[in-house]
Amino acid sequence: MNSLIYDKKDMAKTYGETLIRMGERRPQLVVVEADLAKATGSMPFREKYPHRFMEVGIAEQDLLGFASGLALAGKIPFVSSFAWCLSQRACDQAVNAVAYNRANVKLVGGYAGLTAEKNGGTHISVLDLSIFRSIPYFQVFDPGDAVEFAACLEYALEYEGPVYIRSNRGVHGVFHRSDYKFISGKAEVLREGEDLGLITTGITTEQGILASEELAKEGINVRHIHMPTIKPADVGEIARTAVLTDNIITAENHSIYGGLGSAVAEALCEKHPARLKRLGIPDRFGETAKLGFLLDRFGIDCKNIIKEAKAWIRSK
Repeated sequence: MNSLIYDKKDMAKTYGETLIRMGERRPQLVVVEADLAKATGSMPFREKYPHRFMEVGIAEQDLLGFASGLALAGKIPFVSSFAWCLSQRACDQAVNAVAYNRANVKLVGGYAGLTAEKNGGTHISVLDLSIFRSIPYFQVFDPGDAVEFAACLEYALEYEGPVYIRSNRGVHGVFHRSDYKFISGKAEVLREGEDLGLITTGITTEQGILASEELAKEGINVRHIHMPTIKPADVGEIARTAVLTDNIITAENHSIYGGLGSAVAEALCEKHPARLKRLGIPDRFGETAKLGFLLDRFGIDCKNIIKEAKAWIRSK
């Protein structure tokens, strides 16, 4: 068993369980879906609270417009769909119906990034973080495991304003304990080291944990930072990592443009310059394949992080 990764949990199941738990104490919470309740995991909420579950069909633009109206009427809508649908197809409504009105809408983007797998290249959300990160008033989260995902949902329930939370399809490793409390804008230091800074988010953090442990066996000490909040980013922790290591690699389940890598680059330019290597999906779309294959193909699995870390250190 890995020293940090101690369990595996399903994100969709976590979503349903957390919605029910939150709904029991907050009657204003409603769920709005676009014909994907089985995929996103919200079906248990529909079964328990049928009058607080609303289905708009495959109409994502209506989904966000309707949810904005619910929020302005005093409800707390949790809106679920594929990540690419919320960010691309309904982008105008996210900007003008939700953000412009600062509507208290919580968007949950399922099948995030490469976890969409066989749904097809156009359904792999390589742009969602960059899109929502650029929209005023949105907070943007890419939780690293199911425990943190649930904690992000709990935070979103209490936070007054628009939030976008990624949800990864399938079962993934868990490295947070059950009593974990999520703090928006706060990064986690998972491992201290001075040879290299590694900053990860979402499912790449599991790969980064494995890579850091293997590198430590070879005498390479990595300062590994998990950054679940893409906006607002923890600029202070990024700068601290730059001061301590001078060399940083980022890894994300997203395009290298506009997401985690860009957030880190911006912070380094403003606070403390350092060498930066961004790992993620380059200037291209995703592909149709199993997750393990895609992680390897786009160079963000444990094996490739180790390879890039060694090469980056040698190039100093």
